[in-house]
Amino acid sequence: MAQNAPIDFETGGYGASWTWSTFENDTNPALEVVANPSASGINTSATVAKFTALATGAAWAGCESLHGSDIGTFTLDASNRILKIMVYKSVISDVGIKLAKPDGWALPEIKVPNTVIDEWEELTFDLTSRISDGYDQIIIFPDFLARDQDHIVYFDNITFSEGAPVLTEPDVAAPAPEQAQNDVISIFSNVYTDVTVDTWSATWDNADVADAQVLGDDVKLYTNFGYAGIEFTSQPIDASTMTHFHIDIWTPDVIGTGAFHVKLVDAGADGVMGGGDDTESLVTFTANTTPALEAGTWVAIDIPLASFSSLAAKSHLAQLIIEGDPNTLYVDNIYFYSGDDPINVPVVAAPAPDENEADVISIFSDTYTDIAGVDINPAWSQTTVFSQVSIEGNNTLLYAALNYQGITFPNLDVSAMNYVHLDFWTANSTALNFYLISPGPAERASALPITLGSWVSVDIPLTDFSTVDLADLFQLKFDGNGNVYVDNIYFYSTTTGIEEKLVPDNFVLKQNYPNPFNPSTTISYTLNESGKANLSVYNINGQLVATVFDGFANAGEHTHLYSADGLAAGTYFYSLTAGNQKTVKKMVLIK
Repeated sequence: MAQNAPIDFETGGYGASWTWSTFENDTNPALEVVANPSASGINTSATVAKFTALATGAAWAGCESLHGSDIGTFTLDASNRILKIMVYKSVISDVGIKLAKPDGWALPEIKVPNTVIDEWEELTFDLTSRISDGYDQIIIFPDFLARDQDHIVYFDNITFSEGAPVLTEPDVAAPAPEQAQNDVISIFSNVYTDVTVDTWSATWDNADVADAQVLGDDVKLYTNFGYAGIEFTSQPIDASTMTHFHIDIWTPDVIGTGAFHVKLVDAGADGVMGGGDDTESLVTFTANTTPALEAGTWVAIDIPLASFSSLAAKSHLAQLIIEGDPNTLYVDNIYFYSGDDPINVPVVAAPAPDENEADVISIFSDTYTDIAGVDINPAWSQTTVFSQVSIEGNNTLLYAALNYQGITFPNLDVSAMNYVHLDFWTANSTALNFYLISPGPAERASALPITLGSWVSVDIPLTDFSTVDLADLFQLKFDGNGNVYVDNIYFYSTTTGIEEKLVPDNFVLKQNYPNPFNPSTTISYTLNESGKANLSVYNINGQLVATVFDGFANAGEHTHLYSADGLAAGTYFYSLTAGNQKTVKKMVLIK
């Protein structure tokens, strides 16, 4: 049951006569088989596939073969787990590949970016983590990117092969540490003098451990590994003068979309586990983090101790817990040390926003009161490893191994706002997009400017999301790659921005009391010409709470008395529309 390959789009070969369908590409122009635009270099084929990725299409627009035909029904195993595809592109972006079964079941796509433009390049996809039987469809995402113009992508010569054999055990020892003994507190290493460890596999963990050697170097070998508890409770470690934690790991297992977690537990000032003052903190690594987890090679992980931000102290460390997807794990060189190392996770919190809360609709921020009903981790079949972490006491979203991640909330009117703000931090992302989404769905992406290793604050004009109904938002989304920390997601208005929109002249708010008002106000405005007018009141969540006037109004001054008796104290927005023009004023109600 082998797949029909190579898929070369040549007459008499595979691919050219298949029933390809396109999806999520706006009008979905058909996949074409055309003459090779550059029969040179590694690809001198006569014909190739041409995919037109529309600017109005989704980032994940793509094409797929026909179920039950075309590529045939086949088993993916060690003999065909390596897929290669040649691409010719004018931009750098991810190419995504996934395989599906007759009922539509599929694991998420694997994405690999091209590295050159305007020439043929062969990309390699390791499908070992997708090994299964019964596949009958190939799905290709040629240009996994939010676009501001159409992109033409050519692809060709899709092959399946065995690839290099996968090692089942290390063939080299872990690199010997180079820190000086005086700068180290060692838990396990042949290079240093180790502290006392009570157990390498606690009674409550899910792993088997054995002593092993790799070329004469002592290691710990974990099998049937889910999570392992390493305890040194009889002699807790004082790492308060240390700056980093180090561990070397090796696994023969494909990491895929899984993760590896390192947790430290401090017993508190009483030095007793379970004494009531214990604290713990977790740091996550994946195949997309820095360093990237990779099968068949030693991976050195260095974590700044500041990254264990939920630890109240580090002077009575009593437990180390390691957890992850690999079934088999070799471990070496576990120690704390004092010294410098590249920062792979943020050690300081995102900058605190300084907009007035009355001007803000907050989705996620410790600075403001968030609107009700926000789901920060909806189940959208994403492969992103989601968590919420504390950085210097500030709640922060962590999207590890990001492919896409959404946030949902009750339908929200932000048409009175001028900007959407967010802060993000990444050490390794090469592409990151932010979307606003209204029902339909109608969505629009904004590419975020990446600066590695520091917080980036972004204020995006809402006018950039021209295809989205800003009066009826219900979702936002991120897509891209890498490990991304996100904080302070909110919409806000600026006085300048509001005043610039005062096209209906002399929109005057007169109240019985100065702002704040209590409990009613008289609203006066002047229209330049007769026509349809609407005067409405919205709460801080953008929800309509009252319509003061809605109908035909003559040119000239108009006055409406509005009673706020039925409203709770708080901030409100008065919105006046006349024709296609709108103006907004903010009022504060006290009671």
